[in-house]
Amino acid sequence: MQIRRVRPEEYDAVGAMVRAAYAGDYTLNDEYLAEIEDVAGRDEVSEVLVAVDPVTGDLLGTITVPRAGERLIDDTAENEFDVRLLGVSRAARGRGVGQAIMRHAADMARSRGLDRLVLHTGEQMLPAQRLYERMGFVQIPEREFTIERDIGPLRILSYGLDVGRVTA
Repeated sequence: MQIRRVRPEEYDAVGAMVRAAYAGDYTLNDEYLAEIEDVAGRDEVSEVLVAVDPVTGDLLGTITVPRAGERLIDDTAENEFDVRLLGVSRAARGRGVGQAIMRHAADMARSRGLDRLVLHTGEQMLPAQRLYERMGFVQIPEREFTIERDIGPLRILSYGLDVGRVTA
């Protein structure tokens, strides 16, 4: 598979893919749905990457990463590379797409001279947590928090990975 920057004509499809991937794991409120679907807005201030099947051109997955010297998450330290909104299409699940995207993110962190890959994930996103733990991520309890929403609270977990120790 090829991992590259999203193209403007793919924004809507990527937003729909992430929405579908997340909707299967927990209930999304309107504010978060709007954020997930605003791929163009994210790509203006960060880098939205996509994994693409080189034969068919199908979008397999996506992730949002910061531009060099910037960060996406407020509690990210100077030596850390933070990522957001990892999503894999339902059709591509179980094919190693999420792992390939996360390995690519770890490679980006190393190439920028950063030591650690960090992220937040919803407590209900068990498949994502299993992927992170297989790859060697460990929870960072002091960075976890709860979001109060009109549809009920959402516990957010934090994970980190020393980019020199990627496994799986």
